Amino acid sequence: MKRLSELYGMRIYSDRAHSIGTIEDAIIDDKEGMVAGFVFGRKEGKAISIPYNCIMAIGDVVLVSSKKAEQAGA
Repeated sequence: MKRLSELYGMRIYSDRAHSIGTIEDAIIDDKEGMVAGFVFGRKEGKAISIPYNCIMAIGDVVLVSSKKAEQAGA
């Protein structure tokens, strides 16, 4: 298990080895008390994020599913 603070700055890659960005912030579902996604950039003042269910693995980098990431706007 990792602390949220350890994830900031981690590189995000798709399962096709494309660099997507780095984790800048987390989105928390305060009703469920769970991480809902990660912010990796901003476009026109709005946060660009990846839903947590797109994450395949977290280790030295964050690996996300290409198909789900594309649907999320990544």
